[in-house]
Amino acid sequence: MAKVLRIPSSDYKIVVGEGNTITLDTTNALDNGTGKVVITGDLEVKGDTISVESTVVSIEDNIIVLSSGNTGNGLPASLDIPYSSGIEIERGNYENARWVYDDSISWSLGAGVTGLGTWTATRSEGVNEETLPLATPGIVAGGNFYVNVGAGVISVEGSSSYEEKVFRYDSGAITPDPLTGSIIVSDDAIPNAKAVRDFVDYSFTDIGISAIIQDNSSVEIIDPANVIASIAEVGSRTTLRTVNSHGYEIGDTIVLSNITTSPTDAIIDALNGSWTVTDVPTETTIEINVSTTGADENNYVVNSGRANPPEALRNTTKETRVAITIEGSEVAGFYGNRAEFSNLEFRNGEIVTTESDSDLVIGAPGTGVVRIKDVLELSVTPSENDARIDPLAPDSGVKIYSKAEGPGNTGIYFNNSNETNDEIISKNRALLYSMLF
Repeated sequence: MAKVLRIPSSDYKIVVGEGNTITLDTTNALDNGTGKVVITGDLEVKGDTISVESTVVSIEDNIIVLSSGNTGNGLPASLDIPYSSGIEIERGNYENARWVYDDSISWSLGAGVTGLGTWTATRSEGVNEETLPLATPGIVAGGNFYVNVGAGVISVEGSSSYEEKVFRYDSGAITPDPLTGSIIVSDDAIPNAKAVRDFVDYSFTDIGISAIIQDNSSVEIIDPANVIASIAEVGSRTTLRTVNSHGYEIGDTIVLSNITTSPTDAIIDALNGSWTVTDVPTETTIEINVSTTGADENNYVVNSGRANPPEALRNTTKETRVAITIEGSEVAGFYGNRAEFSNLEFRNGEIVTTESDSDLVIGAPGTGVVRIKDVLELSVTPSENDARIDPLAPDSGVKIYSKAEGPGNTGIYFNNSNETNDEIISKNRALLYSMLF
C-alpha cells in the first residue's frame, strides 16, 4: 500500500552529517534501475556537480541555459575552457570532444559586418586542443556566404576525382559530350585548381578563339555560316549545337535551313525558318526563341541543318571574313573570294576601289617612277564600272583612255586639264596628213 507523508503548512527538510549521502532507492535495494522518483515541482541543485548515469534523458524544455547567472561582458576567461560554454562528450580512452560557444573568436561578413563569438567544435584541450570539421550536407546562408581562411586556402583534398564532378572527362581529359557538345557536368559546381588547369589545356587545343582584341583594335574571325551538329535541348526554349564556334550574339537573326529528321518529327522540321538568338550559352551552342515542346531531339539527323544570317546581311556585316580593326574602324578584310585593304579590293587579279567615284592612285615618292614590266592594256570605254565614254577633264594633267578608233587610227584618246579632248594619231596617219597638208 502506498504511503503518503503530507506536511501541508511548512517546509520539510532532511539533514545528514556533512559529506554524507541521501539515497532514494526505488529498487528494494536490488540496484537494478527499476522504479522512478517523481518530482512534481521545480528542482534546484546548489551543488557543484550533477552526475546522471541513466542511458536515456528526456527533457521537455525547448532551451537549455548554460553559464546561467553570468553578468559579465561575454563569457569570462576564468572558465575551465576560457571564454567558452557548451557541451562536452566523454570518449573513454580518446580525448573528450566539445561543442561550445567561444567568445574569443572574431569574425567578419564583409561590408563592415563584424562580431565576436561563435560556435566551434573541438577535442582535447589546452595546447593540444584541435578544431574539428563539421559533417553536414549543406549550409543555408540565406544570402552572401563568407569564408575566412586566414592564410589558408579552400581545398577539396580527400575528394575522389573532384574535377570530374565539375567537367566531363574521358580518359583523364576534358571531353565534350558527343550529343550536346557541353563539357560542364554541373553549372553550379565550383572548380578546383586541377579542373581549372585541365580547362585551360582543353581551351588551347579544342576551343577556337574567334578574336584577338585590345582596346578598340582587333583581329576577328566572322563566320556565321554554321553546320548544326545536333539539337542540344528542346522544350520551351530550343538550343542548337554547332560543329565549331558560331560567332552569333544575343539579338542576332538566324536563318535555319535543311534541318532533317528521321523518323519524321514535325516540330523539329518546323525549325527551318528565321529566328532570334535569345542566348549564347557557349561558343558552340545557340538558344533561339522557338518552343519545341513535345519534340525528340534524337530524331534530328546529325549535321543536316545549316545556320546563316539573313540574305541581306550575308554580303555586309555578317559576311564570312577575317576582319582587322584599328582604332574602331575596319581597315582590312580577307574573304573567300577577295581581300580588302582600306578602300582597295583585290579580286581575281584585279585591283579596284571599293568606293564609287574615288581615284586609284599609284605613286613612287621622290625620284622613283611607276614602272610597268609588261604590256599595258587600256579597256575600251564605257567599262562595267563606268558608263561614260569620254571622261571628265582632270583638274591637272592628262587622262588617257581608249574607245572606238577615230581618224587618228589608234583608238587612244586624251583629255587634259584645258579640256582638250582628242585622239592620239598613228605614225602612218601622221605621215599621210603631213603629205596632204
